Amino acid sequence: MHNTIRVQIGLLRETFPDERRVALTPDDVRRLSPRVTIRFERGCGIAAGHDDDAYVAAGAQPASFEDIRSRSDIILSVRQPDIDRAPPERAILIFLGSIEADDAGRSHPSRLNLSRLAGFPDAGSMDVSTTQAIICGHAAVLEAARRLGVSPSMLTIDGSFVRPIKMLALGADTSCLQAIATARRLGAMTHAIAFSDDAQDRIEKLGAKLLLGGIGLSANPSPADMSALRRRITPQLIDKQLIVTGATLPGARPPILIDEEALSSLAPGTIVIDLTAADGGNCSVTEPDQVVDIHGVRVVGLTTLASLEAAEASRLFSEGIHALLGRIVDADGSLSLNRSDPIIRALTAAVGEAIRVAS
Repeated sequence: MHNTIRVQIGLLRETFPDERRVALTPDDVRRLSPRVTIRFERGCGIAAGHDDDAYVAAGAQPASFEDIRSRSDIILSVRQPDIDRAPPERAILIFLGSIEADDAGRSHPSRLNLSRLAGFPDAGSMDVSTTQAIICGHAAVLEAARRLGVSPSMLTIDGSFVRPIKMLALGADTSCLQAIATARRLGAMTHAIAFSDDAQDRIEKLGAKLLLGGIGLSANPSPADMSALRRRITPQLIDKQLIVTGATLPGARPPILIDEEALSSLAPGTIVIDLTAADGGNCSVTEPDQVVDIHGVRVVGLTTLASLEAAEASRLFSEGIHALLGRIVDADGSLSLNRSDPIIRALTAAVGEAIRVAS
């Protein structure tokens, strides 16, 4: 009789400051347990609302980090672990990382950065970049409202809103569209600047006013091009109390769309939420996980916005992990990376060696 070695999966506790998400929830542990062995680091799900007992009841085993590191074929983490917690090369690490993490990971055949599936056709729930971006866009507006000291708009007797703020989304990606939707539900006057020709319909369907559309952003813009672009954008920023930025360039640092000169023209008290902070930011003064106060304008570079909605963000992240594991773990519990599968090809692009279950 053929003896199949069950894939050993390890679930890490996140150690990044203020990171509250977990890569796999007890519900998905329960779905996976019949065909794989899952070990979890104690306390991994507490901040997302899942205690250790829930993981044990779902079929997982509590274990130390050292045990998980030495025995796992696949290790799951929301963020790429610090170097002192890095898995061995023989183990597959599945995580969601930044552009820099992806550039580094390309040289390691066992590092599968889920950001490579962003916008990928047929990725569905495995495109966790998109699902987490939706959470971030929503959380960005709630965080800005808190910092502005405003609450959901109150209605007067005649049904009009009291003192609505003016909000601008700089970009039309998933996070910015969600930010528009949330801000509008809270009573803000919503506006947007888009860089693609096909964004106008999506923006206007959400009830936002398109101030500039299809203004163009090449993959490798010259300094002169960027300077001209900023000159067009800056006048549109001046009367806004909340600005959310989310403009990116494929495989490159986000473009600087708001410089210090533009910031000096904004009213004191304005909040800028930079959703591209993890990769460098759309604002010249953005600092990851810092709030920079300049000219009375606060530039918020939090990279943990999704953690403000940790339970829902973890559920969506876990659904993506469950779907991906369904592709790489056979029904009999063995690991199989099918390079003819476009999803697997995307995750292992530029990788020259095969990944095998450790013996």
